[in-house]
Amino acid sequence: MSTRLWIFLINVIDLATGGSFRVALRVSRIHYNALQANVADVVVLALYNVYKPFHLAYLAKYGEWKAQLGIQKGLTTALNALFVQLRFEKVNAWDVAIAIVYPKGTTRYEQLFPNGHGPFQTGSQEDRIAAIAALSLAIGADLALATVKTDVDNFYTAISNAIDTQKTSIETTKVKSNELETVRVEMCDAQYVDLGSLMAHFVRNRIFVGTFFDLLTIRNIMQMVFEHLVKKESVHTVVERTIEATDELEIENDGVTELRFYLSDVKDGAIGAIFITVPAGGHTTVSASDLGDVTTQHFLMVFNPDTINKGEFTIEFL
Repeated sequence: MSTRLWIFLINVIDLATGGSFRVALRVSRIHYNALQANVADVVVLALYNVYKPFHLAYLAKYGEWKAQLGIQKGLTTALNALFVQLRFEKVNAWDVAIAIVYPKGTTRYEQLFPNGHGPFQTGSQEDRIAAIAALSLAIGADLALATVKTDVDNFYTAISNAIDTQKTSIETTKVKSNELETVRVEMCDAQYVDLGSLMAHFVRNRIFVGTFFDLLTIRNIMQMVFEHLVKKESVHTVVERTIEATDELEIENDGVTELRFYLSDVKDGAIGAIFITVPAGGHTTVSASDLGDVTTQHFLMVFNPDTINKGEFTIEFL
């Protein structure tokens, strides 16, 4: 005897919305509004009264999740700005100040910058923070570099605090996501129950039942999560898709190389002037409009500028 689940017992509403909280919101709103528009029917009125708390609960949790995403995005932007500052302004300023006291080529200079500026500019976030700590330790109690050390230590504290705050925010976002996922499933189950009730009530008018649901979404389940590797010094086409400017993407750089994400009007299109950079080990949430012109560019791309290492990423359409 077959143990495969009968197709009619599969909750297609859950399947259709499992990859996107935003899509789930639209599906819930359409069902809620359709029930509300037909409350003159006593059976539909009863279904509306039962479904309303599920819809409102989803709205409330979705709002909390979106607010937390905004907080995380702001903290990530601030953190990325500090890493940009480290990569250019800070390391150059420290180099100039040190070279005045210990010119380049001297033993002392080489002790302070044994690998040049590289450790401050490439590698994971942890590697670059470690490079700052190493510079501070190398300066030590050198009175001639006391001012430089103070600046190095202050920047180390600032960037360490920023990354700790951002990572805490990421964990909070995960909690909010888990809470939202719970009410999403409950909402989908409630709609599935309504589907059975409406089919029973309108058994002689089954086409009408479809008007209570977002059939376009339910029938066209889209992939929402993408994971892939990117060869060194290469571009990779993530997906071709019509994207709204307000769509949000959660991007996680799972590898050891910096990655740059952007939109293109052609498959495998080269990187242009508009892109966002996610450092190795970085995690951020961006609006689609941050990546390019969504009206003409429908290919989501990633570029790995590293000359040695392959990249790795995970993208989720929220």
